[in-house]
Amino acid sequence: MRRVCVALALSGLAMSAAAGQALGSKTPYAPRQEAARYEAPPAGFAPVAVQLVARHGSRGLTKPGSDEAALKLWREAEAAEALTPLGRRFGADLQRFIDAQRRLGYGNLSQLGVEEQEQLARRLVARLPSLFAAGPAVEVLSSGVDRAVDSSRSFVAELQRAAPRARVPANWGSDRFLLYFHRLDPSRDRADTPARRATLQRSADYQAWLRSAELAAQQRRIEADPRLPAAARELLAGLYSADFVDRLADPLRAAGHVMDVRGAAAGLRRELGEPFPAYVPEAAAAVFMAADDADDFYRKGPGLVEAGPVTYAMATQLVDDMLGRLAQGEGAVLRFAHAEIIAPLVSALGIAGVHQPQPLAQPYSHANNPWRAETVIPMAANVQWEVWQAKDGERVVRMLFNEAEADFKPDCDAARLKAGSHFYRVTALLACYRPAAGGGKVVEGR
Repeated sequence: MRRVCVALALSGLAMSAAAGQALGSKTPYAPRQEAARYEAPPAGFAPVAVQLVARHGSRGLTKPGSDEAALKLWREAEAAEALTPLGRRFGADLQRFIDAQRRLGYGNLSQLGVEEQEQLARRLVARLPSLFAAGPAVEVLSSGVDRAVDSSRSFVAELQRAAPRARVPANWGSDRFLLYFHRLDPSRDRADTPARRATLQRSADYQAWLRSAELAAQQRRIEADPRLPAAARELLAGLYSADFVDRLADPLRAAGHVMDVRGAAAGLRRELGEPFPAYVPEAAAAVFMAADDADDFYRKGPGLVEAGPVTYAMATQLVDDMLGRLAQGEGAVLRFAHAEIIAPLVSALGIAGVHQPQPLAQPYSHANNPWRAETVIPMAANVQWEVWQAKDGERVVRMLFNEAEADFKPDCDAARLKAGSHFYRVTALLACYRPAAGGGKVVEGR
């Protein structure tokens, strides 16, 4: 029952943050819980450490394609005198979007993305003022990809302003095995430790999954949803005449280009200067986002029961690194990565109410599973672990998932400080994730 309640709470928070947007993983970030509603820390405990794993902030498109294809189609419709009144306005706004995107650069962090990271840093310091007033050591790491590097710089610069005594490094590096494990390449990524060799193999297994017949079958099923053609026609009919839409070779693809621009425009709201109008009916957007959620679920989320942990086992080394710092670590450890890291991390941890793989006989849908991209991997999505310590050395940890209090996997309920608490005894939690029989390996988050 508790798992269901947590799922409903997270879902409701996501809906309130992005009501009517249906932006999936392109949803701009908003904290999922007010800090004033957090559980009070246990008496006699003071914060000594915090760990953060965050997705980069908002961006536009990662590469040209959908924007140019949408503009090409619009020009064809203009030449054919097939534009609706809404379609005529769409052309100017589409060009405005393309101009803003090119000025920013494809794949780069937008100004909104900068602000998301700055605000995340400010809230962290405000939540743990005594920790940062004590001048803690700060470690920083990124995936090495520009938007993750820029996110780390924006976050750290604001952290320094909010907590001038924090000991922040002048420079920091990257670690693809921890923060870009979905695309490891043996010709580039040197696996010089047992943990890295294991991660490299898990990455290879994952990349094989992306090419597998099993995943292709799921994608064909998703694309065969009979609601999609109707949603595509509803979207396109708002912009172009019925005869023009009828002549399109691939209406779904054309509608998908508009959806891509719509999602990217949400991240470029500062660069655009004024809001990007709503050119997609909400009902149609919801259909496309349901399909995107399903695709993300099988590609980078909990995935298929019969496939095992292939979509998230590659996060094991990251989980081990986080767990390894719980008993003795101090200060702040800040890691900046991508949606393809956050989603597997959430599943590897088995966060209650979120990680729920689906059996082949029961395909994922919004009706049977709580996993939503807008809840799990919005822009600047993050997992944070706060560690608190008593004078006798006992430690407890609280997890925040997109800044809402979250529960570790249900198997670890006995590690709670007390029934219903979000604080877990570190010693008991480590024993749950690292049982003696497991030889120190992380147990799958099922």
